[in-house]
Amino acid sequence: MKNIKITGILVLFSILFLFSCENEPVNTTSNLNPTNSVLPISFKVGFSGQTYVATEVNAVIINGLMTLYASKGIQKESFTIPIPEMTIGSYPTNKNIILYSGGVSQPIYQSINPADAYANTGQIKITSVNTGNMRISGNFDFTGFNKTGNLTLTKEFTNGVFTNIPYVTK
Repeated sequence: MKNIKITGILVLFSILFLFSCENEPVNTTSNLNPTNSVLPISFKVGFSGQTYVATEVNAVIINGLMTLYASKGIQKESFTIPIPEMTIGSYPTNKNIILYSGGVSQPIYQSINPADAYANTGQIKITSVNTGNMRISGNFDFTGFNKTGNLTLTKEFTNGVFTNIPYVTK
């Protein structure tokens, strides 16, 4: 008889437990197919019959001037590009000097003509500034000059593109 009372009490509590649960509605605002918010970053430029693709790229704003840095390899072959304004537009490279270094102990090419500093040697074109994600995109081309003594070497840099480069302000 004691077992019947205990079983009856357990059945009663089980029924009360089942009916006391609430039905919770499905949250229709949750995103079941989230998108990847990471934007692809790239920096590439053609010169000397090859395409340079950077493995490290970033940009920093100091005192209102942005500078973009791109590099690759153990020797740190690199580009330094000043971005004069955070607005879409074109900027001449003889006034905004781009530097290319082939790495340690390699010549440095700059976008200013040593024979005529006012000559236009190319352009930097800003195509997108995303202040929300702090990213900048654009393209560039320039003639680089390396003056060693009386000898001036030139190198053409073409089809330069930088996409979704992250920047920070310091």
